Amino acid sequence: MKNKTEEMQNIVVQLLNINGDVKQYDDVKFIKIRSKKYNLIIMKDYLPIIGEIQGNIEIGREKEKIDMKKVRGYFMHKHNKFNLFYLD
Repeated sequence: MKNKTEEMQNIVVQLLNINGDVKQYDDVKFIKIRSKKYNLIIMKDYLPIIGEIQGNIEIGREKEKIDMKKVRGYFMHKHNKFNLFYLD
């Protein structure tokens, strides 16, 4: 079981699609966003940001990488919590 200090070292990611499916990952080190008009990497303690995505997302976890292709949606990152609402 992780203690409070270990949890603070990671980003919490919540993914919500239009069908209501929710996935949460607590062990994320970084998020790479490659959208139509910009490229962005979000890491721990990154500034708060809200945006729209039309492109790809890579979620870097401690032991695996999650690639999401052709994503259309909206995201918000604040206080080391990243939320993504996307269409399937």
